[in-house]
Amino acid sequence: MSEDENPFENTPDEFADAGTGAGAAPATERAERTSAHMDFKDLAQLSPRVASKGRLAMGAGAAFVLLVVLVYLGIVMQGGLYTYVFGISGMVLSTLVAFFYMLDDLRIRPLRVTERGTKFVAGIIWALLLLLTFVMTSIFWPDYLRLIYLYAIFVLTNASFALFFYSMLWEE
Repeated sequence: MSEDENPFENTPDEFADAGTGAGAAPATERAERTSAHMDFKDLAQLSPRVASKGRLAMGAGAAFVLLVVLVYLGIVMQGGLYTYVFGISGMVLSTLVAFFYMLDDLRIRPLRVTERGTKFVAGIIWALLLLLTFVMTSIFWPDYLRLIYLYAIFVLTNASFALFFYSMLWEE
């Protein structure tokens, strides 16, 4: 072997298929051909950080199932009028926050609604949700398990509906 030859360089003959006689291109030619034909759009599609809407919908479905389990454990099993009132009103407010915050970008929005108006309503509902959690904390303070269940239900409701709205109703 001479000094000019590289023992690690692949030649087309090494890739020859025994059945057809066709060979694959060397790695350097494939890399040049691939990089020459790629746009920035292609790079965005190859990025592992970009989640498809199908995966987000699957995440929303899994979150809904987990939400049902938490509602059963945190509201139904705990019982009590205050638990039902706080749990259901918190779930409704969490859903409305996600809906109004994303309403400007959804396909089902009314034409008269502006982006500032929807964000303003989402802020008001979010403040009501914070007030609800403050009152709930002051009522249930020694019962930590019930508080943890209700907080988890509020957060999971907001996250699952936001994922659902984004994956199913987002306007392209």
